[in-house]
Amino acid sequence: MIKPLLEDFYTEIAATDLTTENTFTATVELNPEHKIYKGHFPEIPVAPGVSLIQLIQEVLAKKINQELTLKEGGNIKFLAMINPLKENRVAISFNILSTGKEVDVTANISGKETIYVKFKGKFNIK
Repeated sequence: MIKPLLEDFYTEIAATDLTTENTFTATVELNPEHKIYKGHFPEIPVAPGVSLIQLIQEVLAKKINQELTLKEGGNIKFLAMINPLKENRVAISFNILSTGKEVDVTANISGKETIYVKFKGKFNIK
């Protein structure tokens, strides 16, 4: 069983099936009451970048039913801050390619009108 690193940081609301083109989309709801926001930052909470990368890893691990560790973040762009008090529901679109013990991933985290994160990297399958 794949256990989330941050308990109650998010809830997966929906996910599409993995297509023959190795793509899928997941919708998650961030918990604006999570303790991580007390330090990042109490008055204007912002989802920490490292937590968003962890979110990508956990949603992908659940979808392919494999434990993963980040091997390489070849290109990661944080384009806008996610304030869970303003927009706590986001979509993550994935394009993956499994190559034996590695998974090459391109993922975007977006809201209604904003792309928050663009990720391109590799995960090792444990």
